[in-house]
Amino acid sequence: MTLKPTQPAQDFGAIEAQAKATMESWMAMQRPMFTMITEINGRLIDQAFRVNTAWLGFMSRCIEHEIEATRRLMGCRNVNDFVTTYRDVVDTAQREVRVEVEQLSLLNRDVAGETVAAFREGFEEAAQELRH
Repeated sequence: MTLKPTQPAQDFGAIEAQAKATMESWMAMQRPMFTMITEINGRLIDQAFRVNTAWLGFMSRCIEHEIEATRRLMGCRNVNDFVTTYRDVVDTAQREVRVEVEQLSLLNRDVAGETVAAFREGFEEAAQELRH
């Protein structure tokens, strides 16, 4: 005797097939956005690493200059020598910090531009994938 599938078993198969089709359609629609967000996150992490590396380099150089300035000031023999050395240390520090801040500002501007470009490219690619 052959057993025929019952009505609920047949309905379950149809429901399962419909659920799979719905999930595949949903995944197909989400894939472009997921790809875009993944790409943007990768770029943002890379840019954050670049900015942090530049900032740590800047702070490291500041500390080195402070140590060198302390050594120079400790080597002064009289007040005039101290004042001259101190003025030189401050002038040098101001020039170097100005240059460093300009470089950090340029880096931040570049990173901001790259971030906007990443979003723009990602949205354009996602829109093209959704059109097709």
